[in-house]
Amino acid sequence: MPREVDPKKTRKALRRLQRARKKIETSEKSDTLSDWEDEFLDSVAGRLETYGSAFNDPDKGQLDEALSGLQTAKLREIEKKAAGKTRKPMSRGKGFKSSFKKKGAGPRVRDINEDIEDEAAEEPPEPPRPGRPPKLRVVKGGQDDDA
Repeated sequence: MPREVDPKKTRKALRRLQRARKKIETSEKSDTLSDWEDEFLDSVAGRLETYGSAFNDPDKGQLDEALSGLQTAKLREIEKKAAGKTRKPMSRGKGFKSSFKKKGAGPRVRDINEDIEDEAAEEPPEPPRPGRPPKLRVVKGGQDDDA
């Protein structure tokens, strides 16, 4: 069962595709389309003209839209490329160590040596008293006793 997509939204998506392609071709300062991007624009335009929508899986976007979420994002990226505003590559970062140094905070752990030093500062425990060896006694009243 095909989805019902508003023809206005389909025409709007087709116009966006055509404008992006035309702007890339006429612009001097922008990069040219890669083979993948060129094929992407062709295939999406073909599906829009044939089916009125470029995607079928309802998990990939809103059912009343002509383009899925990722297709819209890629088209926006191509439009920025046409305008000469290419994506900046992701920086590698400096890792976690530099972020700790900037904040000036140390690790959030408890130092057990502080507890030991506090106990040592108190009175030392009494040494055991010398005395007799312990004696063992039998206590009556258990389950095994008959008397």
